Amino acid sequence: MSIYTALRAGVSGLTANSSALAVISDNIANVNTVGYKRSGVDFSALVNAQNSNTTYNAGGVLPLTRQQISLQGSLEQSRSSTDLAISGDGFFIVSPNNQQLSNGGSVLFTRAGSFTIDANGYMVNAQGLFLQGWPVNSDGSVVSSPTSLSAIEPINISGVGGLAEPTGNVGINANLNSDQAAYVGAYTAGDMATGTVTPQFESSLEVFDSLGAPRSVAFGFMKTGPNVWQVEAYARPNTNITGGGASGGLLASGTLTFNTDGTVASVTGAIGSTFTIPWATSTGASAQDIDLDLESGMTQFAKSFGVTSVTADGVPPGDLVGLVLEGDGFLTAQFSNGRARALYQIPLATFLNPNGLAPDQGGAFRTTLESGLYNINSANAGGAGRMVSGALEASNVDLAAEFTNLITTQRAYSAASRIITTADQMLEELLMIKR
Repeated sequence: MSIYTALRAGVSGLTANSSALAVISDNIANVNTVGYKRSGVDFSALVNAQNSNTTYNAGGVLPLTRQQISLQGSLEQSRSSTDLAISGDGFFIVSPNNQQLSNGGSVLFTRAGSFTIDANGYMVNAQGLFLQGWPVNSDGSVVSSPTSLSAIEPINISGVGGLAEPTGNVGINANLNSDQAAYVGAYTAGDMATGTVTPQFESSLEVFDSLGAPRSVAFGFMKTGPNVWQVEAYARPNTNITGGGASGGLLASGTLTFNTDGTVASVTGAIGSTFTIPWATSTGASAQDIDLDLESGMTQFAKSFGVTSVTADGVPPGDLVGLVLEGDGFLTAQFSNGRARALYQIPLATFLNPNGLAPDQGGAFRTTLESGLYNINSANAGGAGRMVSGALEASNVDLAAEFTNLITTQRAYSAASRIITTADQMLEELLMIKR
């Protein structure tokens, strides 16, 4: 009987609008949840077979929940450098535990980037999910495998200690006085280092050994002919190097020749190439190669001796003072000595149908048949978006739209209840026919 199908249609209307109300309630409750993706309800009509042209069997309505995961929320500035957001497509790869994914750890995907460093050095978001990344080697190369999760591991900075860089390149910008009289006595390489001959000009600079300790290296210059200078490099004190006592700390020697216009013509001997500093065992440092540049900045003009500048790389030990995320996903450690070193590159996972992902714990998602397989790429590559440090993605809930839907859902629920009331009255009238 059509009245009974009307009753069932009214019940389905109540059920469908109850589901819609639940979805709207969730959306409104999570309006301030970082990375939250709103859901919506689409109604689909249920059609019953019609056995006659003179009667109609009501089918009712079926609620279909759909997620708007692909709709990005606005990016809002944060005061924490470890807060991360994605501008564009992609998801952070996370895990509910700190087990490496290649060892059976479970994988989830999220846009909630409110990450902090926990007591064990792991990067976890507010929901307790561990951020995954590709480790970066000391030479700056990335251990990555774009087709699998095998090379990804939980990001952990507990093993990041101080950073020191030994000096490897030295440059001297100085002028040698062309009016200086040439030395007329006997000269043998090493005489300036031992003090047998006094340099006509000497400059010292500070280098850092493999342990980050500052060491002094001096450079002596002595003119032996027109436009020709003998150059020696020696350690001070000479006991800092192996056998330095007998050699006066000599490290390298050679000849510096100038053109008639005061520019460098050539640098010959060991001083013109890479030389090695054999630090003494007592220093605890390893042998160190130094590349000395005398061609770029040396001049010989008729004016007094003078050093314009001395350049040397290498830095003393520094402590970790902060983390910085670059737009390409590199997580870089900043040290107190001004140096930086990349620790991890954070990959992003993209899907052909992100709206097909299934919600999981902590505002994360897991793959389904509808979402398709994930693709792992670095930021700004393969369709993945750009990472932003010091920002968070807000919920994509539109409160105005949700309140409007709340009103229409309430009215639809009331209308569905009216169907039941009216059908009940009609059935009551039918039962009264017998009376």
